[in-house]
Amino acid sequence: MKWDLIGGGALGLMFTARLLRNGEQIRLWTRTSEQAEELRQKGLFLIDRKGVQQHYSNIHAYALHEVEHVLKRSDEPIKRLGLFIKQTSFTDAFMKQLAALPVEKVSSVLCFQNGIGHDERLKQLFSENVLAMAVTTEAAKRTSSHEVTHTGEGETWLGNPIDPNDHEVREWCNLFKQAGFQAFVSNNIEDNIYRKLIINAVINPLTALLRLRNGELLRSEKRLQLMREVFEEVIAIYRLQGIPVHADEAWDNLIRVCSATASNTSSMLADVLAERTTEIDAITGQLLRIADTHDYNSPAQTYLYRSIQALDPAFLS
Repeated sequence: MKWDLIGGGALGLMFTARLLRNGEQIRLWTRTSEQAEELRQKGLFLIDRKGVQQHYSNIHAYALHEVEHVLKRSDEPIKRLGLFIKQTSFTDAFMKQLAALPVEKVSSVLCFQNGIGHDERLKQLFSENVLAMAVTTEAAKRTSSHEVTHTGEGETWLGNPIDPNDHEVREWCNLFKQAGFQAFVSNNIEDNIYRKLIINAVINPLTALLRLRNGELLRSEKRLQLMREVFEEVIAIYRLQGIPVHADEAWDNLIRVCSATASNTSSMLADVLAERTTEIDAITGQLLRIADTHDYNSPAQTYLYRSIQALDPAFLS
């Protein structure tokens, strides 16, 4: 069985490599023809958690804008599709490329995204019944277009918001388990998404603004105090919106993830350092929109949102 994955970033390459190691048939769709060509010519290199380099050749990688031509040539339709892209990639151009897929033949779309809001765009193309969500605390760093390092082990939760017993979700979960990931089917994936959003809303903007690795947030009382202030606002917004949350448990989980990924550079910090647009709008921006509907003043969220936006190259001219 062939599995189609979209995304040549760190997470997409790392999952692709691990699945290839398990003998799975993977077709990887990238943003550029150059990356696809390099993967086909040089193969995919993965440095695993033990520091051992692994090499995978015969990579079936193609640029997404070539999808119609590739599918006609191969006569292999896309059945199961995994999205390993950032929220910032959900552009009109990307949605147009997705629309070129034979969407009526796709039986499952699994979305690995930070933040919230992407599902609404995807519902314009796919039936809600085939849309599944995934959250992961696995961490990876892409060192070139065909090289990736697995920097942190974590858990991956998958679920279909419409059907908790979705057979396709269980197929994805089994796929990841067989590749050595800690993967679980969630009966309420939205809860998992909102738990992950707390982590993203605290760690990502603070590390990006302060230029710190994740673990460095824990090294002083002042930094911990900042984390707590941002965290408390998120909890307050959740409660106003009626999102179930246990504050003590959520705080302990935040500290645990921050410690477990201590040496990691958050995706938002990586984007800032590379002068790329960040996912701040899909994370803090979405929280601010919820707060606005309740007339709730959230100064920490507002400051972080404006500060990270001010670093966006799109606003520098």
